[in-house]
Amino acid sequence: MLTVNTNIASSFTRRQLESNNTGLDISLQRLSTGQRINSAKDDAAGLQISNRLNSQARGLGVAIRNANDGISLLQVAEGALQSVTDALQRIRSLGLQAMNGSNGASERQALDQEAQQLLQEIDRVNETTTFAGRKVFAQGQSSALGDLDQRAVLNSLKGFWISEGEQRVFDAFGLRADGAELKITFSNDSSSQALASVSSSGADGNGRVLNQVLNVNLAYFDASSLPDGGSYPQYTDRVIAHEMTHAVMGRTMNFAAGLPAWFIEGAAEAVQGADERLAADTAGGTNTTAIVSAFNADDVSGSAGYSGGYAAVRYMHASIKAEGGKGIKDIMGYLNSNPGSTLDQALSNASHGAFTGLADFQSQFSSDAAAYVAGLDLSNADTGAIGGLDADGGPTLTAENVLLNQGTGVPGSQGFRLVEPTLFNDTAVGGSALTQFQVGAEAYETIQIGLGAFNVDTLALGRLSLQDTPGLAVMDIDDALAYIDRQRGYMGAVQNRLESTISNLQNIAENTAASRSRILDTDFANETANLASRQIIQQAAQSILAQANQRPQAVLELLA
Repeated sequence: MLTVNTNIASSFTRRQLESNNTGLDISLQRLSTGQRINSAKDDAAGLQISNRLNSQARGLGVAIRNANDGISLLQVAEGALQSVTDALQRIRSLGLQAMNGSNGASERQALDQEAQQLLQEIDRVNETTTFAGRKVFAQGQSSALGDLDQRAVLNSLKGFWISEGEQRVFDAFGLRADGAELKITFSNDSSSQALASVSSSGADGNGRVLNQVLNVNLAYFDASSLPDGGSYPQYTDRVIAHEMTHAVMGRTMNFAAGLPAWFIEGAAEAVQGADERLAADTAGGTNTTAIVSAFNADDVSGSAGYSGGYAAVRYMHASIKAEGGKGIKDIMGYLNSNPGSTLDQALSNASHGAFTGLADFQSQFSSDAAAYVAGLDLSNADTGAIGGLDADGGPTLTAENVLLNQGTGVPGSQGFRLVEPTLFNDTAVGGSALTQFQVGAEAYETIQIGLGAFNVDTLALGRLSLQDTPGLAVMDIDDALAYIDRQRGYMGAVQNRLESTISNLQNIAENTAASRSRILDTDFANETANLASRQIIQQAAQSILAQANQRPQAVLELLA
């Protein structure tokens, strides 16, 4: 039966054609945009994942740029520090030149002028080095290398005071320590009368003391008065020579027992010379009552005890020399060569007949002290130190030149292994002024870089003088260079880290882009095939639809 009121074939064909046209539009859209997902209806879940991956990929791109900016900033900083290093190297060369004995005060002044200009340039570099309009370095003024006073005293100890003090002991007594540890400590106690002291704990089987500590009371050490320190006549370098006598004797003889206190302190005074003390305690040599009394009591709690010990050692030295010996050096040599021996034994065996023992010496000195001291020249420039003009007819050893403060060619110590106080963290890198770099696609995925200050104050060079203390200046420059090298090493490490970060970010970005592509991008081969198929279907459907529309028309024509 043929009905004409409803064209089922045409409706079906039209519906199929519209469905095919929709698919054809989708294929055309995907091919034209290159994306499989062009709206949420295409793949809602895929669209969400794709957008997240897109955010990550874009964030990774920004992170890579940020990391590259960090590398650029560090390169600027390192370039500036190279300029600072060059300036410091030049100052160091000037310092070595200033230390040469051929240069006088005017030449050192000229060298210092150039050094001061270079220091100003270091400050300028620290202040003006910028990246993208911001200062690269911090602008702090505090020393990163420890307290300036402590540094000055420590460098003086290492540079010349300890080694020259040891040399004075060797010249006077023929003694040198055996490589034992000597720890340096600092205090700051103005209530104490001790400028410096040597302490110990324990002793070996021969009475040689152990665990010696040289404590320096910074209350009496004025950095502005270096290299001698203090003021005439009691320069602080002489104090160190005194204390180094104790330290050396402690490691070369039975120091823990058997040595009278007057001998220990008197020997130390004889190394540095103590004519000015002896003159003050004896009214210029006219009254020895107090010092002889202190000597007999072995009391060194006051100045008279020190003067009594000094006069006794000078008397012992002169008496032994008068008998054909080398003086006090013979006594010290015996105590050193005969472990555990006492002063009594040394006087009995090494005084060349001047004394039969300790009791004999004490008796002779007590009787002769007045005349002996009266015969000393306590008013001339010589301090009375062993080996000098007054004691041995040698060169005049004044309060200022008893230690020359020029070093002995042996850095640090001739006979001890020095343990220095920690004035600063010598492994610290970075600074408190943190620069944060966003190096990830998510918030707070950061790397922090600390760049401290590199001005003169930070490098502990504010007191540098090639005119007065070129040797100390060179030591300060060495510490500053070491500090800068550590900071540059830190910057190099951070640069390498940032380069590694960039490489990792690039790898993640590539994989993220590939993942997003697999979700979002059109499969051109598949969509091209779909397009061709749908075009064929469209053409066929159009032809069939025409035929379906013609059938009712034919029936109508028959009815007519």
